[in-house]
Amino acid sequence: RTWQRLPDSRFLMTTAGTRHSKWRTRIRVRVTTAAVAVTLVGAVIGSAVFVAGLQESLEQALINAGTQQARSVDAQLRSGLEPHDAVVSAKNDLVVQIINSDGHIVASNHPEVATALKARPGDAEGVSVRPLIDTYAVHALPSTDDRLVVVGVSQEQQQRAVQSAAELLAVTVPLGVGLVGVVVWLSVSRALRPVERMREVAATITSEHLHRRLPVPPGDDEIPRLAQTLNLMLDGIDAAHQAQRRFVADASHELRSPLATLRQTADTAQRQPTSTSIPELSARVMVEEQRMEAIVNALLTLARLESASVSTGQPVDLDDLVWDEVRRSRDLGSGIAIDTAAVGAGQVVGDSVLLCQMLANLIANVHRHAASAIKLSLDEEASQVVLAIEDDGSGIPVGDRDRIFDRFARLDQARTRDAGGSGLGLAIVKTVVESHGGTVAVETGALGGGRFVVRLPRVGP
Repeated sequence: RTWQRLPDSRFLMTTAGTRHSKWRTRIRVRVTTAAVAVTLVGAVIGSAVFVAGLQESLEQALINAGTQQARSVDAQLRSGLEPHDAVVSAKNDLVVQIINSDGHIVASNHPEVATALKARPGDAEGVSVRPLIDTYAVHALPSTDDRLVVVGVSQEQQQRAVQSAAELLAVTVPLGVGLVGVVVWLSVSRALRPVERMREVAATITSEHLHRRLPVPPGDDEIPRLAQTLNLMLDGIDAAHQAQRRFVADASHELRSPLATLRQTADTAQRQPTSTSIPELSARVMVEEQRMEAIVNALLTLARLESASVSTGQPVDLDDLVWDEVRRSRDLGSGIAIDTAAVGAGQVVGDSVLLCQMLANLIANVHRHAASAIKLSLDEEASQVVLAIEDDGSGIPVGDRDRIFDRFARLDQARTRDAGGSGLGLAIVKTVVESHGGTVAVETGALGGGRFVVRLPRVGP
């Protein structure tokens, strides 16, 4: 994707910023709404449980108070005190009755109450007592002479306490939920602030500014890790972009040379027809055409390898492929001795066509730089097949042993131009080997030159 600076770019950036601001606001609204809703539901349920528990606790306290009062009156009756004297109490919120076996009131501290609060032993809550206004928690206790001591404790204070607690919760719960909403809103806004800064920087990263990186906020949570991951992704994109630019520049340079030669040859033949014969012209054109064809085929091979996975479903006898390529090299009759005494059996899984091309490129590269001898070895080590090819040439400097696998890598003119190398052969070797799950490296060989070592997974345990 390319970026263009248009006159209305400011309007476009404003629209994008507004859209992002709305997106960020929606996140805050959703998170805050969810937090407020959960907090509100929890607070309402908690408040209801608290009020119910408070009410039950206060009611039980009233029952206990009534029970103690009833036991006190019963103890007085058993000691011989008259019922009218036993029911005397200084508490206005207390109703004490002594009821005989017929259900009639024998004595009461509230004579205006003509109805017995309870006719059987036990507890009762919310008992209405006329003409009194309040409701009462009642406890009835059997006493002497089949009489029943009944004590009713007013629930007015309990009801007021429960009502006060409910009113307090009705005020504090909304305030607490509102405070939670404000805190969540501010927290989410603060958490999204680094994301906004990252977005602002990301908006400035174009194909012309791939060197820029996102700011990494302090900490070790998800947002700093996200920024670090995105920066690593940008590093990869930047490296790929730079590699693509170098590749295009190198490819253009490589193709420009044979094209310039063809144009010069054609121009000379056109201006001076008698200076160049048709066979000479054809030979020059064929040489440059073959050079261009080799470059284009190599580029096409690299593109295919990078755009599709290699089929690795067929076992391949690598030693057979080595013998075939050695035989082709010997047929060229270059006079360079090729030692194959150390070539043993080795079977791998892969694409035989690609492996043949890998071997051809390696042998051709070593053949170009060898002085008089080439040595090959093939063996199985543990779970790998190890292929080694070396020459007795000038060798490869240690600092250049990784770079030679780059596309259009040039160490010096003598190692690349003299034999017509395109600078793509070793790049294809590395791509083919890695697509088969292997590795390729350069060492110093026993013959004094470079030694290429290819390791591929072997067939079998």
